[in-house]
Amino acid sequence: MSHDEPASGTIRLKDLSFAVERAQIAGWLYDDASGEARWSIDVHGSAQRFGQGEVQQDLQPHFYDEIMPARIDDWRRLEGFAYSFELERDDAVGDSLPSLYLCSHLSLSRSELRLGARRGARFALHWRGLAEANWDERYGEDMPFEIDLEIAFAHQEVRYWHRDDGDDYEGAARAVMARRGLSGEHLRYREHKRFRDDPGDEHYRLMRVFFDPLD
Repeated sequence: MSHDEPASGTIRLKDLSFAVERAQIAGWLYDDASGEARWSIDVHGSAQRFGQGEVQQDLQPHFYDEIMPARIDDWRRLEGFAYSFELERDDAVGDSLPSLYLCSHLSLSRSELRLGARRGARFALHWRGLAEANWDERYGEDMPFEIDLEIAFAHQEVRYWHRDDGDDYEGAARAVMARRGLSGEHLRYREHKRFRDDPGDEHYRLMRVFFDPLD
């Protein structure tokens, strides 16, 4: 199974079960920000209808954490990574909070996430906890959830300001990784993009360089 194949697995939210439509872990490193390698996770479920009568809506659960508290220098070191979180106790556990978007963005009341064995660029994901949705009395507070699937490490992004006339974008991005302590050994250059395509835009020289995982 390659890292770019569709995700398969299940999200169980209270008494509902959702097929997983897509899921990924991504790495990102911004040279003009903190300079640390960051790791995000996203799991999107299929749509189901909530409500009855005139109050109906098709909703898709989206569980995510934009900055997991992983301090690692290589995407392969995500194997075995785990962390737990309780909103009332650990609101400063990381740089962002694990959350669910259903009808609004709400931090998880409780979250226990573990990445198990790696198979190529995929990891066994086990995610448990309690979620809130603010939908109605039935789907509101303290809803148990479980997520089990193989999740792919999708890409490593490196963002930096291109300040000269050279066109070795891969080399420049790898220099940023080396300077910031992120290993590039198991990454293969894919493509680069400008943050803005208009040469007159102030962000024209802000480059986004993407690498695929290389096992």
